Amino acid sequence: MDPLTSAIVGHLVGDYIIQTDWMALNKKKPGMAGLFPCVVHCVLWACSVMLFSGCWSIPLAALLFSTHLVQDGTSIVRDWMRLVGQEQFATGACSPWSIIVVDNVLHIVTIWLVWRFWL
Repeated sequence: MDPLTSAIVGHLVGDYIIQTDWMALNKKKPGMAGLFPCVVHCVLWACSVMLFSGCWSIPLAALLFSTHLVQDGTSIVRDWMRLVGQEQFATGACSPWSIIVVDNVLHIVTIWLVWRFWL
């Protein structure tokens, strides 16, 4: 399997298999209450992506960590959905799965961009 596909598998493992309830339920809380669980999640997630892809470097880890921290620690996904006119999609009958899908697509696009322009 090529490293990009393996990185995407690592993303899924990091976001769904090794993320605990504590991380998932607290990572978006304001201040330190949310920052610490989000940082722990993002470190484990970045390690999972690198482990599965076989690509290891401190700059790569920092880039993966920081992009994931911005996306998971903020409301950027909901802000994006609002900006592009997906408010009912985000809050209606498809919610919360619509938000989860958009979140994952943005993570995968980020991974693709890193692999396309970095590696």
